[in-house]
Amino acid sequence: MTLRFKIIFGIALLLAVTAFFLPSPLGLGEVNRDPLCESVEEDPCYVDGVFEIYNARDYLRFAGYLNRARKEEPDNEMATAVDARLMADVNMQEDERYRLKDHPYIRQAILNYNGIFEGNGHTITWVDDAGNGMFVCVERQGEVRNLTFDAPSLVWEMDEYGVGLICMINYGTIQNCETRGRVEGTDCYVGGIAGINRGFIENCVNRAEVVVESLGDYGAGGIAGLSKCEVLEGESEEDPIVPEIRNCVNYGTVCGAWEAGGICAYNDCANIYECGNEGEVSVRFQKGYIYPDEPGWYERAMAGGICGRMGWNNLENCYNKGKISILEEGTEDTYAIAGNTLFWIHTVSGCVSLKGTAKGSMRHESVAELEMEELERWLAAPESVSCVANNWEFDLEEVKEKLPLIPLGVTESELTAGRNDIYLCEEFCLESEPGYSVRKVSDYALCMEQNTGETAGEEPSKMQVWLLRVPENLTDIEEYLDEYGNFTKDTGHEVWLGIEGAHWLHPGQSYKDDIHVRTMVSKKSRQPGTWLVHYRDDMLAHAAVGDGLGMIDNVVALPIQHSSETGYEAQWLMVFTNKGDNYRPSLYEVDEFLKDFTWLPCERRVERGDCLYMLAKEYTGDGNRYPELAAVNEIEDQGLLLPGQTLRIPDEWLAY
Repeated sequence: MTLRFKIIFGIALLLAVTAFFLPSPLGLGEVNRDPLCESVEEDPCYVDGVFEIYNARDYLRFAGYLNRARKEEPDNEMATAVDARLMADVNMQEDERYRLKDHPYIRQAILNYNGIFEGNGHTITWVDDAGNGMFVCVERQGEVRNLTFDAPSLVWEMDEYGVGLICMINYGTIQNCETRGRVEGTDCYVGGIAGINRGFIENCVNRAEVVVESLGDYGAGGIAGLSKCEVLEGESEEDPIVPEIRNCVNYGTVCGAWEAGGICAYNDCANIYECGNEGEVSVRFQKGYIYPDEPGWYERAMAGGICGRMGWNNLENCYNKGKISILEEGTEDTYAIAGNTLFWIHTVSGCVSLKGTAKGSMRHESVAELEMEELERWLAAPESVSCVANNWEFDLEEVKEKLPLIPLGVTESELTAGRNDIYLCEEFCLESEPGYSVRKVSDYALCMEQNTGETAGEEPSKMQVWLLRVPENLTDIEEYLDEYGNFTKDTGHEVWLGIEGAHWLHPGQSYKDDIHVRTMVSKKSRQPGTWLVHYRDDMLAHAAVGDGLGMIDNVVALPIQHSSETGYEAQWLMVFTNKGDNYRPSLYEVDEFLKDFTWLPCERRVERGDCLYMLAKEYTGDGNRYPELAAVNEIEDQGLLLPGQTLRIPDEWLAY
């Protein structure tokens, strides 16, 4: 063979190979041969069992091989178990010639993947206005690792699956990946890494903006929209694979319609460990009307630093630095770490949040609020920071934003002015427990708490009792009485729901079993009164706290007043909370404080054996003052009292 012939033959071979692998600028229609080989093993990029990717054309051929295998061998999981290694940064926007839109298999997105995709520290830059991310589904044996994925604009507009920059659904493992750009979904869960996670996501970072545009039963998450287990064919239903997100951080802006979280929107039957959020998380609406055919059924806004909404799972050692907000004005609240933390069996522990990033519902979370300097030290060495979870304190200004409070509208009697053991006005008498003081702290509230220095050598009580006023006629109570005219749990719950924003005082959704209809005997009148006492009382709620200290909860009590003129009224609230941690106060102590509230006028029912002299001595210490009691009640025969007779006790006698 002559040298000239060898040169001509070499050029011809080079042109043939080039024509085979590089389609013409005019598109696939002028390419004579399919750019895919008969098998992936025949491709020049397949080296020692690994497909090496140097540029966009290599990547698209790799996608073509996998998509062809998925279509032609749908029951063969190993057909999509092809390992790949990224050998350089790949920019899918640079090579316009290789947009094979009409090819049956060559697409940017890989349908199913069961191999190991090694990013090798390189970056894939996606095309503008893409429809979906890199993979549709990463299967159980699939792994994606050490990759940076940048998608300037990715929008999914179908009402199925989820959408994420790395994948729509992850059953496998995603490790050491970083995402950038923007991802938006309609009618689906949206995540910075995965739309739906059913596997493992570890050591990943999201810097992309994550958005859910429409309103439905889904949300937006910095790492995953939804993280929830699913048992596949052949797997154990008794011992399912529990999804996990570990050591991931979100820096991107996350916005959902009604549900959003820095790590995931909804986490159920899944675990989250050592994760953090530093991006802004928001939802647009106060309520999510997620079923169009049921306008009366809605979900409350769920915006949290780590999870918007929790189900059964563990969430441990996580932090939040980002601002959490609801864009629509209203009474719903945001969560420093996660919503629904007291709703199902799970553990939330070791979590902290930057002070001021979330409002309100913080008090129902097992979370410590820290100043920035403390949080930075916690990030460096958690054990070096002594932090108390649930360090929420009652904020009257915040309460006024959430509840329809009105001014107390009462004037303290001169009989008790200057005293701190009792408060007497024209509507009620409130006496403090021994060692406690009651004082007016605002036109909107009285507060009772332990006197300073009263418990030398003992742990001081942190309980605070707040007396607030709400507008009259919030609920037509008579409408909800039973057939005998009595209060029931149903009645009490309707009264509770009649107070706009009352859920803010309660962890999670309120149920009728959270209402306790109590009959308490006033210490002043010795007469029974009806109280609606509201607190969560179930095993699941106790288990959720997980630290042996009890429930994170307020106790709220409403005294019910009745008169022949106005019927039943509920216009006062007594809120019991523990200052500095918000663990539920002792229910025994709550009962004792309820007995200290007396409606005015104070009326005493005569019992057998009562006489004016003994009653005067009981109230004033001087039985000889009985003529005053007789005069107030216009009793002429002072020696005759009938059992069941009602006596009015002079207001000044209550001040003794």
